[in-house]
Amino acid sequence: MSSASKEKVALVTGASSGIGKSIVQQLLQDGWIVYGAARRVEKIADIAAAGAKILSLDITDEASMTAATALYRGAN
Repeated sequence: MSSASKEKVALVTGASSGIGKSIVQQLLQDGWIVYGAARRVEKIADIAAAGAKILSLDITDEASMTAATALYRGAN
């Protein structure tokens, strides 16, 4: 993405429920590129269908965090 690009990108953890899911939904409605992260990706199929990019991520697990950030970097 060039510095002149106007695209807004967000990474939201806890995207499977509650505030995290609500934030993903609102950002998508506002036109953002959204990466939704959760431990249980099967619970976020609805936000994937709405356009979010999905990451499997457990923020208490170092290996999970490393893998998710590698996927994110590879996508951008």
